Amino acid sequence: MPTLKDVVAAFVAARECDVSTLSRLDFWVAELGPRDLTEITPDDVDAAVVHLASRGRLRPLRGRATVATGKPLAGSTINRYISQLGSLYKYARRLRLIPRTYVFPTANIEKLPEPVDPESYLRPEEVQRILAVARVLDRRWGKLSALVVLAYHTGLRKSNLLNLTWADVDLIAGTATVSRTKNGEPIVAALSKRSVAELKKLPGKQPDELIFAGRTGRPMHFRALWNKVVIEAGLAGRNFHQLRHGCGHALATAGVNQAQIMALMGHKTLSASARYMHHNTRDKAEIVAKVFDREG
Repeated sequence: MPTLKDVVAAFVAARECDVSTLSRLDFWVAELGPRDLTEITPDDVDAAVVHLASRGRLRPLRGRATVATGKPLAGSTINRYISQLGSLYKYARRLRLIPRTYVFPTANIEKLPEPVDPESYLRPEEVQRILAVARVLDRRWGKLSALVVLAYHTGLRKSNLLNLTWADVDLIAGTATVSRTKNGEPIVAALSKRSVAELKKLPGKQPDELIFAGRTGRPMHFRALWNKVVIEAGLAGRNFHQLRHGCGHALATAGVNQAQIMALMGHKTLSASARYMHHNTRDKAEIVAKVFDREG
């Protein structure tokens, strides 16, 4: 059985890794590198995560050397380290280094809540600005407006939306079915009236045809178009995934409870939807202050 260090070496050799990814991989090699993959337990991973949290943030020096800053790591950063280890196990399973039924030691590690920064989700007025610009700039593909509306109104991930076929949507019932999500489970998303209206405007509609395909019939690579649109909308740097966060925030602000948000967005853990409830509480506090604190 290969060691974790061996798998990391193969993983890095097979792809281009950015500095952050290499840093996370270096951490796991330092913590568990000599151990065989199947010998690493959830307790080992948990102990490493505790060590990571106590170590805190690092500041890069020359080359790949680093020094501790004394500042704590954000919950989202710690979660990325856990996900990185999970990715290594997925890679090992794909290479058949471990059985397909093997349970990863990261499977039951509880991730930390990740409150959404105000700059990490798109608010309704920002979505409207993006749509207004998209209608003008997207002259060739002509589908970005519909894609934005569906992403914001359903909370579906980009990959799920890009792989939707016309057979997956029922414009009469107002549903979109994703047979397999990131969590490995199917989800049936409810379509708003506006989403249905946007879909009806699109050409095609052959059952096996991808709704958001490019000229080749494969999922459209629209990053350049998206970047152009958000820059013109005065929202440079915002990414498409923030539409999903915007959906969760809008649901929470409207008073939708956490269990319903979990069901609507396909979350499997409370921590995933808790980020939106945090902002719901803050927004409600702002409303109460605005309405009642003036009474004296």
